[in-house]
Amino acid sequence: MPQEFILVCAGKDGARAQKSGLPRLHLSLGLRPDGGLRRLTLPGPDGAGCYLGVCDLGMKRFSASACAQLIEEAQRLGAAGLAADCERDSAPVREFLAALDSQCAARGLPLFVPLARADCVQNAIVIADTAISGGSLRDRFGALLRRYPGRVAADLRPVSRDFLLPAADPEGVPLSADERDALCARTGAQTFFSRELCARYFTYMDSAANGHFVLFDDADTLREKCRCLEAVGVRQVFARYPDVRPLLPVSP
Repeated sequence: MPQEFILVCAGKDGARAQKSGLPRLHLSLGLRPDGGLRRLTLPGPDGAGCYLGVCDLGMKRFSASACAQLIEEAQRLGAAGLAADCERDSAPVREFLAALDSQCAARGLPLFVPLARADCVQNAIVIADTAISGGSLRDRFGALLRRYPGRVAADLRPVSRDFLLPAADPEGVPLSADERDALCARTGAQTFFSRELCARYFTYMDSAANGHFVLFDDADTLREKCRCLEAVGVRQVFARYPDVRPLLPVSP
């Protein structure tokens, strides 16, 4: 089965991404503190075949009606599935995801949830990001697929970060492309490709003689990540627009 590329976009980017012809994730609904739904934006005019997203706006109470309303909205739009952007570990979030998972499964409607909340669901597809700074991308997703067979999607998240060595901080310091290019030129660093991470990197010493490791993606490494994910059996890949614009079959 071929890999499905799903664009995540908002505002004016939605109209531009539409020209790619690829399915898109419309993050158009939010869960209010009282558990009810709040409309954030209107889905695009061609909502059919796309995905409907809901995010947690600080929900403090679970409301069973929210699940029914979400499924009704998805069916009205002809959405291909639902995505619940709910990462907080709270009792209302857990109750909501468990109920939504059960109801979506009963209706044959695909549901996607963050990997952090995988323990709340039994049927939903879990989304794991690709922005790793150590280990192996293939091994990470291979292990996830063994744990959740046929239920793993990827969040293709480009990385550009500076890590102080030894890398005690797993997040590092974010760098813009211009900042990264200027740093590489100033230090005279040589760039390498990591087959394990499917990303490029270079190292340098700062003025205090501290070692640094800079990890980053470009269009070629993102394509390599997609090939790696497809090889291990990841079916759906969510990607932020315009971060992945160079990868699109038609570049809007």
